Amino acid sequence: MEDNISGCSEELLRENLRRIWKEVDNLPSAREFLNLEGGSVDQGRDGILRFHHCANYAATLTILTQRASGLRILELGCGSGTLSTAFARVMPVNWQLVASDYSERLINYARRANSLPNLSFLCLDVNDINDALLKEFDAVIALEVIEHLTQDELRWLLTQLYQGLKNGGVVLVSTLDRSPFKRAFSGYAPHRFEYRYKTLLQFLSRRGNNPFERVRILRIVSPPVVREEVKAENRGGYLLNRMVAFWECMEGRHSWVGSVRDKLAGLLFQRFSRLTPRKDINIELYLNSTRIVEEQLESYDSDSFSLVAVLIKTGQQDQQ
Repeated sequence: MEDNISGCSEELLRENLRRIWKEVDNLPSAREFLNLEGGSVDQGRDGILRFHHCANYAATLTILTQRASGLRILELGCGSGTLSTAFARVMPVNWQLVASDYSERLINYARRANSLPNLSFLCLDVNDINDALLKEFDAVIALEVIEHLTQDELRWLLTQLYQGLKNGGVVLVSTLDRSPFKRAFSGYAPHRFEYRYKTLLQFLSRRGNNPFERVRILRIVSPPVVREEVKAENRGGYLLNRMVAFWECMEGRHSWVGSVRDKLAGLLFQRFSRLTPRKDINIELYLNSTRIVEEQLESYDSDSFSLVAVLIKTGQQDQQ
């Protein structure tokens, strides 16, 4: 199967992003979930965060569309299923998406809220992935998931995916790119390891970390998106993340802290959502600046907000 990113892919990326954005607009908002729980991008009041996540799904659609028809796709870490549903609404009609998450509560919501013939939901912990499950799929996608794993956990996951997928199988993972930020880590407690372009490239290039023979890392770049994200972190985002990390640390010492934290966070989140005006964005302005690139030029580091790694199993170990 061909996997080149053609010259027209940037226009296709923008069109796919526009379509996914509109589909999210038309879906019910999963307001009952906390961001701490990994609920849904539509909880956010900031359109830039939503744009970031929609761009990951648009890039995934753009890349997979150039590979083959009739794909059966497994998604890891779908949350409440909002973006998975938007993706399923715009993907080719002969594709099938099985979206999974470890949270039974989130999956139950996704099943109630979203009903499509080409989409189903599965409660699945990544630690339970096995060959019998993977043999049913042509591709696995994990968008904004690997930052929640330690590098040892990521090594294990990639090995399991490689062993279970047939030759020609593809894995797409996306993660935020820390290259434009002054700190290597955002301070967000649920994240275990965050990557810059160079560190992800180094990790995936080592056979002991990644058994897939063909590895490509693409960057989604947009100067105005990066400026907004860096500004948000510098204006208090990092401090807020460290406050959340403090509660996580306290929970480890005192079992009652977790329940108190969740109730307090729920109340604050609901009140904040009511009082804070929604920051809508001019999507066309950001779309016009958005590109997908593969070059390793350092000049892209300051404009890259997301990394998309494409891993392909050929079954020929000497090709990497």
